[in-house]
Amino acid sequence: MNDSKNYEVIIIGGSYAGLSAAMTLGRSLRNVLIIDSGLPCNRQTPHAHNFITQDGAKPAEIAAAAKAQVLKYSTVKFLNDLAVSGKESENGFSITTETGKEFTARKLVFATGIKDTMPNIKGFAECWGISMVHCPYCHGYELRNKKTGIMANGERAFHLASLVNNLTGDITILTSGKADFKPQQIEKLNGHHIKIIETELAEIGIKTAMLKM
Repeated sequence: MNDSKNYEVIIIGGSYAGLSAAMTLGRSLRNVLIIDSGLPCNRQTPHAHNFITQDGAKPAEIAAAAKAQVLKYSTVKFLNDLAVSGKESENGFSITTETGKEFTARKLVFATGIKDTMPNIKGFAECWGISMVHCPYCHGYELRNKKTGIMANGERAFHLASLVNNLTGDITILTSGKADFKPQQIEKLNGHHIKIIETELAEIGIKTAMLKM
């Protein structure tokens, strides 16, 4: 990138959303700076699914292809850094990064996505996005016909069981405490041979296949 410190727009977050915004602005000949720390939420996920034209691609490859296309627009610049503070300035906003760089812009776009908060269960973080997944539509097909655990309770667990039931015949709901189901829900779960374990989870092995919502 060049040494400019002043932009029309600063985009904080350079994954899919930030890059999409940058492309639209770049095509409008706006001077744009994308600031991204390189730690997307999906960095542990081996493959993206249910994403038309990209089904089975690695998330990092999708982002790299998007970045290459966006940076063909000469008014868009990309900085590998972390935005740590911001304040309103006379003509817009001022952003300071972890490395001490400061930039100004008339407008800000926050495309920081989400951050997953992991429960304090040994092995959970290591399995997240691999064998511990959050979305049956994104990853359920890859776990089809496998022994599957649902880490949830009550209405949430019952709803998720209905989504996963057609993908596997071996489902266990892990409530990590007293189960909270209505009598008619218990009857339906029993009818589909869905087991319930109330024992609190202590550890998850990397090869364990689970769905969590």
